[in-house]
Amino acid sequence: MNEHARVAAVGVLRSIGTSRGVLLTRSDSAITSGHVTSDELLRGRLLDELGRRQLPSGGWATNNTSKQAALEPSCLAALALGLRSDSAHGVQDFLLRVQNPNGSWPAFVGDDPDGGWVTSLALITLRDYAPGIPARLRGLHWLLKFAGKESNWLWKWKFRTTDRHVRFDPDKYGWPWFPDTLSWVVPTSFAILALHQVPCSCGDLERAPHRVTLGIEMLMDRACPSGGWNAGNGVVYGAPLAPHLDDTAIALLALSGRKEVPPIQRAVQWLENSAQGLRSPWSLAWTILALAAHGRPVELQLACSRALPDLLAVEDTSTLAVMCLALDSRDTLSAFGVGI
Repeated sequence: MNEHARVAAVGVLRSIGTSRGVLLTRSDSAITSGHVTSDELLRGRLLDELGRRQLPSGGWATNNTSKQAALEPSCLAALALGLRSDSAHGVQDFLLRVQNPNGSWPAFVGDDPDGGWVTSLALITLRDYAPGIPARLRGLHWLLKFAGKESNWLWKWKFRTTDRHVRFDPDKYGWPWFPDTLSWVVPTSFAILALHQVPCSCGDLERAPHRVTLGIEMLMDRACPSGGWNAGNGVVYGAPLAPHLDDTAIALLALSGRKEVPPIQRAVQWLENSAQGLRSPWSLAWTILALAAHGRPVELQLACSRALPDLLAVEDTSTLAVMCLALDSRDTLSAFGVGI
C-alpha cells in the first residue's frame, strides 16, 4: 500500500497490534479563524466544500491536496450529501467500479485486493442504490466470512493457554481492520451497522444475525472497566485501559438498540462527561451522533461545533464529511440504520 497516502489520510497513523493501518485515528485537524451561528448554515457551507473536493472519478481523496481516491472519505461524503444529489450518484457508481472481485472494497483504489473494513462503509452507502444491489449482496457475503483471527481454533487455544496478557474471551469475536488480524472495536461496530441492514435472510445471509450477536458480545466483553471502549481490549497485562472518545462513540452507534444495558449506560455517561469542552471536529462529530442515538441532548456539543474556527480549512475530507453528518443527526442515524 502507498504508505505516504495512508499517513496523509489519517493525520496521525497509529499502528495497533498487527493491523496494517487504522484510517479512523486522527489528531485534531488544523483550523483557522471565524465561526457561524446556524447549524443549517454551517452544514450548507461544509457540503459546498465537499462538492468542490469531489474527484472526476466520483470519489474523494483523503485531503484537499491529494488526487488518489480513498474509500473512507468517499463513503462518508456520499452519506453526507444524501442519495438524491448528483455528487452522491457519482460516488455510488464509483463504488461499483472499484469493488474487488471477491466482493470486498479496498481502502484506496488499486490497493488491498483482499479487502478490508471499509467494505462495511461501502455497504451502508449503497443501501438504497438499486443498481448496486448485486454488488451489495457480494459484499455482504464477503463480510460474513470476514472475521478476526481469534475465530480460528488455533488462535483460540493460544489465547487460552500461552498468551494471557490480554483479557478477552476468544469465543466472542468480531471484525478486523484487514484480513488475518485480530478483531477491533471500530471495524466490528461498522460491520454490525452494515449487517443490521441485510435485506433478507435467504441463502448465506441467514448467518447475519449470528455474526451480529457475536460482534455485540465481543464489544461487551472488551469494554473498559471505567466505561467506554479502547481500540481493542479493555485490560492488558492486568491493567485497565483508558477508553477513547472515537472508539466509544462508534461502538455506541452499533449498540443503540440496547440502551438499557448497564455497561452501555456507563459508556454513554462516560462519553457525555468526557465531551465537555471537546474541540476536535472528528471526535466531536462522532460524539454528537452517538449521544443523539442514545437519546441524550446534544445542544451543547452542537454549540461547540458552531464555535469552532473555520471548518472549511480542515484538510481531512472524512472529518469534513462526518461534521456534516453530525449537523443532521436524524437523517444520518437513519442512513446508518439507527433508530432514535
